[in-house]
Amino acid sequence: MTLETDIRVVGIRFQKVGKVYHFDARDFQDLQTGDFAVVETSRGKQLGEVVQLLDQPPQPPHGTWKPITRKATPRDLLLRQLWQRKALEAMITCRAKAADLKLDGVKIISAEYTFDGKRLSFLYSTETEERVDLKSLKKVLQRTYKQSRVEMRQIGPRDVAKIIGGMGACGMESQCCSTFLTEFSPISIKMLAGDVRLDEVGWDSNGSTLVWLEKQVNRGVLFAQTGTDAPRSLAAA
Repeated sequence: MTLETDIRVVGIRFQKVGKVYHFDARDFQDLQTGDFAVVETSRGKQLGEVVQLLDQPPQPPHGTWKPITRKATPRDLLLRQLWQRKALEAMITCRAKAADLKLDGVKIISAEYTFDGKRLSFLYSTETEERVDLKSLKKVLQRTYKQSRVEMRQIGPRDVAKIIGGMGACGMESQCCSTFLTEFSPISIKMLAGDVRLDEVGWDSNGSTLVWLEKQVNRGVLFAQTGTDAPRSLAAA
């Protein structure tokens, strides 16, 4: 019988600046940060980098942590590079198919294969908030990539900026979301309802986000760190 103290949990990241997921590594005691491991996820088999060794892991969300399948081999790392090249080719193909179908207002941002190649996801964004019917595009792509399950995933403007990168509105050479922000907190006008002036609200050309609003939210973090008083709406948020 395995004791609770025998559990070893590690944090694994699948993208360079992506969310960290926790896995049971009790069978891989030599696993260290910087190593790569193959794991089974809800989206299929994935290969990721170990970025955390948790001494006091939180409670697992679904009763137990998923176990690590194995430590990655040099062949696994080469295979990941192969899938990354194939994903780039798939993205280019998808953009061409979307143009042929005259899907105006749809931007194909990137494509991702799972490590076993069984699933191919196309990440896209739209210029409007209206839902776009991509059934015809998905059907064409599924015929092209018969060995993989094709899915279309819509992402928001901050996720787009995270993938594409570029200079931030503050003047930094790289935007925060593509450098170190692994998760995005929801931002809404209601968070600053009492202090918003519409003439101060601007849009980031890269992320299409409310620049002024984000600055104020970041100021709220700064106020919390320094102990100074935040604006009324920030304090109430």
